[in-house]
Amino acid sequence: MSRQIKNVVLAGATGTLGTHILTGLVTYGGFNLTILTRNATGTLPVGATAKVVDFSSVTALAAALQGQDAVIDAISSPDPGVSMRLIDAAVTASVYRYIAPEFSNDPKNEKQQALPVFGGKKQIYEYLQKVASEDRITWTAISNGAFLDWVLRTGFVNIDLLNKKVALMNDGSHVFSWTTLPEVGTAVCNALAQAERTKNRTLYIYSVQKSQKDILAIAKDALGAENWETESQDMETVLEQAMIAVKSGDYSWKVMGDLIRYSLSTPGYTGRLEQDNNDLLGVQPMSDEQVKTLIQQIYDELRSSKK
Repeated sequence: MSRQIKNVVLAGATGTLGTHILTGLVTYGGFNLTILTRNATGTLPVGATAKVVDFSSVTALAAALQGQDAVIDAISSPDPGVSMRLIDAAVTASVYRYIAPEFSNDPKNEKQQALPVFGGKKQIYEYLQKVASEDRITWTAISNGAFLDWVLRTGFVNIDLLNKKVALMNDGSHVFSWTTLPEVGTAVCNALAQAERTKNRTLYIYSVQKSQKDILAIAKDALGAENWETESQDMETVLEQAMIAVKSGDYSWKVMGDLIRYSLSTPGYTGRLEQDNNDLLGVQPMSDEQVKTLIQQIYDELRSSKK
């Protein structure tokens, strides 16, 4: 008989991704949801409960995880020890499934994992697999590439919608995966609902598989092709400068962002998926028209917030 997951814990519910996973869980329904938090929270969704817990204590975490079937780790911390303690606590509490805090590019890609920005995720992923190999827990990891809506809203991939500025990463032609935050939330829910089919697997999803230049073309269609300022970046130079900064102890968001952008723009680090798990996890690819609508919505939000 297959294992059914009903009692679910979410850690990192207030983060950029965690809020969307939380919304997805509530919308999906069917789960008894507990949120782990460092401090007392405000209003919670109907049906969810919160537990204030000391994330530095495996004992305290294990007590909070008693009776739970699954833990979703959406923690965003530069310290991998936070997630590793949560894994230890889940094992102690006999939790069945652990959703890794991956939510990035391919954790199996050794070139990518060698970049300093992915070092923490690499430690967590390998530790979780080690524990699972001893039959102490099962795991699922989700690879979604860039967060499509978030990177367009923040300009993280060098496309500034509001000011119509773009810095092409090399020539901007490298294709990689982009997934919206709500679709990642949907994928997590379906991974839990299909526990046996997602057991001990890294799963790959996308909303679109496009290059930076492809997204720029859709943005120009949505916002008008006139008055765009375009420049190019040599991403090998960007990598070289970022690695020098890291060696000097600079782990700033700018430096880490440059390393992520390098991985997104460079063959061998990312690329078009040969196989995906969209159908398994209920993720719907977006048409160009849907991407265009999303860009227009984000642009309108940015303009409104600037007023």
